[in-house]
Amino acid sequence: MKYGILLFGVLLSAHAYAGTALSTTPAGEEIPLNQNLAVVDYFSDGRQTGCGLRATGESSDGLRLNVLITVFQKETGHTFGVIKVVARKANMKDGAPVLKDGQIADSSLGKIQKAWVTSGSGKQAFIYKDGGSSHSDAYMVNTEFSSTVDLLLAMSRENFKVGLNRNESGPDEVFQFDKQLDRNESDKLSLCMKKLRTAMEENKSRESF
Repeated sequence: MKYGILLFGVLLSAHAYAGTALSTTPAGEEIPLNQNLAVVDYFSDGRQTGCGLRATGESSDGLRLNVLITVFQKETGHTFGVIKVVARKANMKDGAPVLKDGQIADSSLGKIQKAWVTSGSGKQAFIYKDGGSSHSDAYMVNTEFSSTVDLLLAMSRENFKVGLNRNESGPDEVFQFDKQLDRNESDKLSLCMKKLRTAMEENKSRESF
């Protein structure tokens, strides 16, 4: 737990670092179009219960990526992370995306067999052995808390790669995200993590009585 708290302190100053975007990628990798990186947060009974980052983008052939990395604390005090990767194809008509209720309509491409997220400096979240993938056609696994905080920190200031595989006998599809958080989102992440740290310290204080 001390390690996780220390990481919070580092993360609070993450916006002070500048990430360097790469203009090219190795063969077989693609830089998604229309990238967006945004903070997500979770509350319960007025207390911060989770923080994370959502990355979205589109491949050149219309694959829509939605990647969510989060860390949580349950009411019991248990901490953990979650990685969720969704990849769907936009429905097209006459060369333009089909809209439904103002949103682009997607089609499922089937189950993602495996997926991974790695920062430019090599940070990855440790997947629990019993953290099997399950969530409709998405890939979702539970991960160890501290390593997921490490990954969030790195993603907030570095390029990062997302790999997925819908056919285990074939190669992974690899996408490199090169858009870092803007200052407003960075501040939002810092505030979220600060509140989560406070909630963790309060829970630890209750346990000591």
